[in-house]
Parts: sequence; structure tokens; C-alpha cells
Amino acid sequence: MTDKHTEDLCVYCGNSTAFGSGRFVNRIPSDEGWGCADCTGYECDRCDKQIYLDAEITPDQCGMDTEEFSDGNRHVCESCLTAHESSQYHSESESII
Repeated sequence: MTDKHTEDLCVYCGNSTAFGSGRFVNRIPSDEGWGCADCTGYECDRCDKQIYLDAEITPDQCGMDTEEFSDGNRHVCESCLTAHESSQYHSESESII
């Protein structure tokens, strides 16, 4: 008998992305199989921490009209935002609601 949680393993971390695993809905196809949302997001350009899929913060989300932050980075985690960037990010987030 096959355990449903051992099928469709994430090609990056080896955790199951099969139905019932809790990672099925957000799994991403790759050439080798599937990647889980924890592994297929961006790495923070400032601290290299893995950022959950679609949770990275970009300059446009901070109200900037540039492709990069002032230090040349593009994808950062919330904890790496400068005080000014964080203020702008939260201000922009509130205006969407």
C-alpha cells in the first residue's frame, strides 16, 4: 500500500506535495516534478532567507516607480525593509483596503 503523502515530492526539500499533504494547492510545476510554495518563492536579496511564494516585497509595493530599491535589490522580506520602505509599504497596503 502506498502512502499518499510520499508521492509528488518537492524537488527542492523532499516534502510531499500530494493531495492531502497540505502543500497540494500551492505546489508549482517544475521540469523535474513539483516544488512546494515554501521552496519556490524568492530568496530575500538582502538576507538570503527563503520567502514564501508571493510574499516577497518589491519596490512597487512600497510606492516606488523604480525596478529596484535604492541599494539595487528587488525582492526582499518584510523584516529587511528599511524604516522608510516599511512605512511606505504599510501605507500602500492600507490604501488598497
